[in-house]
Amino acid sequence: MSDSQRERSPVVRQRFTLAERAEAVRIVRSSKGRTIREIAAQLGINDKTLNQWVVAARNAEIDPEGSMSDAAKRRIRELEKEVARLEKDLEFEKKARAFAQQISLRRRSST
Repeated sequence: MSDSQRERSPVVRQRFTLAERAEAVRIVRSSKGRTIREIAAQLGINDKTLNQWVVAARNAEIDPEGSMSDAAKRRIRELEKEVARLEKDLEFEKKARAFAQQISLRRRSST
């Protein structure tokens, strides 16, 4: 064993309560535009661990009794992503339509 291997201290595994995990998941969900990696670093949690907590919370919301197949849960997640994308597209379309109306009104008023 090399000197550097002997000098390393053993990794101490942190334990988090259910409340701490729930709070970390809430922070992730409310932090738009920030990555799980950034939030995990800020909280002092491994990013993979935090991601597992977020996935577990999402699965618990989708299937509280745990009776759905993994394929069904995956399909629900896919559909939720599609709904979010469509909502974003619709919001963009509304803004584009309002912008076009403003331009049209300006042209009419300037003539």
